[in-house]
Amino acid sequence: MDKLRNQIRNIFDTAPFAVLAFDASGTVIYINPLLERNIETVALPFVGKSLYEITHKLLVDERLEKSLKRLIETDKPFSMIVETLSSKLVKTSGFFNIIGYKLGAMYILIGDFVSGGLSRDSRYRQLIEEAPDAVVIMNHGTITFANPAFTSIVGQSASELQGREIFELVDEKGREDLASLTENHAKGFFSRINIRTVKGTKILEGNFHFIEERPGTSVALLRDVTDKVALERRLLRQNQDLAAVNLISKTLSSSIDLEEVLQSTLAQVLQIMNIEAGWIYLLDEKKQVLKVAYSYGIPDHVVQAIRELNIGDGIAGRVAVNGEPIIIENASTDQRISSMDFKKQGIKSFASIPLYSRTRLIGVMNIGSFGERTISPDDERLLITIGVHMGTVMENILLFQEIADTSKELKDALGLIRQRNEELRTLVTTVSHDLKNPIIAINGFCERFMKTAGPKLNEKELEYLRAIQESGRHMERFVSNLLTLSAVESLKLKKEEFPVGELIDEISREVASQLDEKGGTITIEAPLPSVKADRVRLMQVFSNLISNAIKYASPQRPPMIRIGYQKRPTTHVFSVRDNGLGIAREHLESIFDIFFRGGYEGDVEGTGIGLSIVKKAVTVMGGEVWVSSEKGAGTVFYFTLPIE
Repeated sequence: MDKLRNQIRNIFDTAPFAVLAFDASGTVIYINPLLERNIETVALPFVGKSLYEITHKLLVDERLEKSLKRLIETDKPFSMIVETLSSKLVKTSGFFNIIGYKLGAMYILIGDFVSGGLSRDSRYRQLIEEAPDAVVIMNHGTITFANPAFTSIVGQSASELQGREIFELVDEKGREDLASLTENHAKGFFSRINIRTVKGTKILEGNFHFIEERPGTSVALLRDVTDKVALERRLLRQNQDLAAVNLISKTLSSSIDLEEVLQSTLAQVLQIMNIEAGWIYLLDEKKQVLKVAYSYGIPDHVVQAIRELNIGDGIAGRVAVNGEPIIIENASTDQRISSMDFKKQGIKSFASIPLYSRTRLIGVMNIGSFGERTISPDDERLLITIGVHMGTVMENILLFQEIADTSKELKDALGLIRQRNEELRTLVTTVSHDLKNPIIAINGFCERFMKTAGPKLNEKELEYLRAIQESGRHMERFVSNLLTLSAVESLKLKKEEFPVGELIDEISREVASQLDEKGGTITIEAPLPSVKADRVRLMQVFSNLISNAIKYASPQRPPMIRIGYQKRPTTHVFSVRDNGLGIAREHLESIFDIFFRGGYEGDVEGTGIGLSIVKKAVTVMGGEVWVSSEKGAGTVFYFTLPIE
């Protein structure tokens, strides 16, 4: 080894390029004088230190560390371009080629500090031109160089781009974000920008660096993240649509008065869609006409002009016949709309949606916007889903009204209503399942992609993939909780006798890792009894309350969870007490409402469904649940079970 080290010293001490040697453990055993002169003295000496620590400190480039480990593991040489623009410890700034290979029992790194990077060495230019990421060099924001990756994204040649300002390619927000490129010197920054291309808008993100030795010169290293952003938006839209469907379902089930349901539901639909006007037709099956049952946002004289439509007439009449929605971009000029009173209102975006139950057409819902509000395919799908919910519930109400005159008919109607409500619950479950399956598929493919391609990705790419995984897992938990909430009420009550202490032990084992992470404890304050109850539902109650106590623990102290019990003449009274963040007084009345999170949105992870599950499970078992809390001082949940 000493002989080989001396040979390396004799060869490389006077070399016109930087040289570093290291052994199989990653320990530096030699650097030549040229490399030493180009490194700030505060980072020296290198010999005897870990090369991984050195590269991590000198270069903001995780790829180099991975390439070094791969060289030691496989003995295969590598060549790569690194940039030292963002490193204050490397005196020479620019783009440099680094070559790594094995020499005997040692490993050698060679870097060219002499050429000065891209401007003087055609080899570097070739490597950058072949890079998969976009590289753009600018002088006060004017493009002086663009590699093929960037020209391919934009759809213009390098000669067409040279001399143009990058501000011409971006939107107003992008121009604001990139304003500092016009300065002589500025701090490097990260930005996500929308680039106009011949094929539409592309979304790029990456770092912008300034070269100190060349005032006004900046370099952008960018990656196309259009597909990633589109996936993020799809996941967000699915989340929003699921919440909207459940909100509409809750509104529909709030009353059996048809006018009240129409009024409140249409108001919710207009708010969700951000649209100003709407009206609902109901079908008179005997006369085969559509009649306006409720309207909002349009004058009475216009309502009178469109109050009745024969099946097949007008937009709503065609929707009633075909059973398919109709979307119109500008209702005030569309020839399919015949009412001049309606056209004079100036409605632009317009949608007509059928309201179907499982068995028949109930009516048609029309909505329209006076401003620039495009109704997208995603909006159309959401409206169709809402239309099915509305049709099912409205059929229940109409059936109830039709047969409420006699007791026999009322009895039959109640049976039909129960059936329809069961169909509605089934529909909610089906919608949740339909959303869950693609989410599970996304998570599965992400996991498979992480296993197969993970070692080939850089840290930024892995960060993107982890963000997608986390979003998918959150959506999967959200839908699973919705399914659990639906099952709590619909599953048959199954009572059995068992000791409550066994449940607490089982839950404690399940949350042990979460508790250990926060240094928390679970304490049983009083002997717990055996009860005759539904074991699955009681497990859901304790599990959600204990999980919430851990989730909403105070960062200032370890979580302390205490399980209490009192026996009363006819009921068991249980309590779950914590010392966590607590709940503000104004939120206590709403804490059991679905999707309500007590003002903690953004602070902790959750779906706002857990306490709704607790409330339903306790109610189904014949008990009651309530809460006592003080902001910052912890919370106590109490619930009862009947003694049989």
